[in-house]
Amino acid sequence: MKIYDFDEKFYDYVRTWMAMHPNMTEKQVEDSYNEIMLNWLNAPAKWLNGEKPGEYFLRYSEPRDLMKLLEEYDKRDIGLPEPLYSRVVSVGESCVEPLMRMVRNGDNPESLRATALAMLRDIGSDKAVPLLIDLVLHSKDDDELGAMATDEFAEGDGSVVGELLERYDSASELGQTRILEICTNFPGDERVYKYLVDKLRNRPEQRALYASFLGKLGDARAIDELKPLLNLTDLSYLDYIELRNAVEELGGDPGEDRTFYGDPDYEAMRNM
Repeated sequence: MKIYDFDEKFYDYVRTWMAMHPNMTEKQVEDSYNEIMLNWLNAPAKWLNGEKPGEYFLRYSEPRDLMKLLEEYDKRDIGLPEPLYSRVVSVGESCVEPLMRMVRNGDNPESLRATALAMLRDIGSDKAVPLLIDLVLHSKDDDELGAMATDEFAEGDGSVVGELLERYDSASELGQTRILEICTNFPGDERVYKYLVDKLRNRPEQRALYASFLGKLGDARAIDELKPLLNLTDLSYLDYIELRNAVEELGGDPGEDRTFYGDPDYEAMRNM
């Protein structure tokens, strides 16, 4: 199973192409990027013995072979070829289970697991939903996989909101935050407002974040929770701005602007 550095070969192609078009501006080159890429993918390549880069991975249809290729590219720290990525996604459902195992295996490099998760997202199989839910629930700091799963659900149809809220109490601290981040996109469940207010009251170090969530949720009851916080003496300027914005977003009157002399962010903005 031969491993080629497709990125390196493409950059060689681009350098040659630019040398043949010396009068083009940088903007013109950027605008031509997709055309250059398409031409490269569909042109027979000497380094592939005359095969086209865009068709090279079509020879692989077995999930085990495709997974081995993913592992090899990651192991060698070579950029994953776009045609290989596309091939895995096009093979589709038969790759779902091995990709899920790849994500679940904590011994795998984070980069490999993230690639596998991105492929699962693009395949769009419902089989991956429980895995994504677990990644959200058990999120940890600097957890790229949990962030990817959160984004996927936040941009989805809201069908997982009920299950996420049912499992809210068993989630990690960050998992709870990510559940609420998702749920603010799908108003309607009273529990979301309740949990957000609880966080706002009991997580002062994150009050700006939860204020922004409440503003997005759009429940005007939150105005009475947010307005008193605008007068706190230990409030930073940036937290104040988030609280004020949330009150205004909900249709409330935040009152006159406060001054925060000595706060570095306030001073920086005041002197602009």
